[in-house]
Amino acid sequence: MGMRYIITENKLSGVLRKFLEMEFQGYGNMYYTWADFNCGMGVCCDQYAVGFTLPADEYDNYLFKLVDGEHYDDDGDYPEELQGDLPEPCYEQPDIQDPKFDTIVVGEDMAERLETMFNDPSLWKKDLMKLINQRYGTHAKDIIVSGYWI
Repeated sequence: MGMRYIITENKLSGVLRKFLEMEFQGYGNMYYTWADFNCGMGVCCDQYAVGFTLPADEYDNYLFKLVDGEHYDDDGDYPEELQGDLPEPCYEQPDIQDPKFDTIVVGEDMAERLETMFNDPSLWKKDLMKLINQRYGTHAKDIIVSGYWI
């Protein structure tokens, strides 16, 4: 009989961590700031989303976002008062440890690479969320991959 390998949560987390570090250069040193959304007359600060960007990427090429799951709108369909002047929270650096930022939105590039390597997001989504929470001290409880709540 051949040997059977059982992938435990710890093993998958370890493999996923190594994959992230190898696949996304600078994953351990990403910077974050308020994300932007297109608000008709230009680009506006999204006070409900914090974008995480690799060091070598443009400021708006988010690998993932940490969002306020209750108020965030991925289309930027916010009330008019959020589309004019810079909202007050945007004057300060975002507090990614604030429990209102409870959802991770995985960017398209990251989602495609993870799905290519690990297949179905239901196999790795919880481990990814746990790794991001551990690495950045965040408190996400949900994750969105490729536009679907999972």
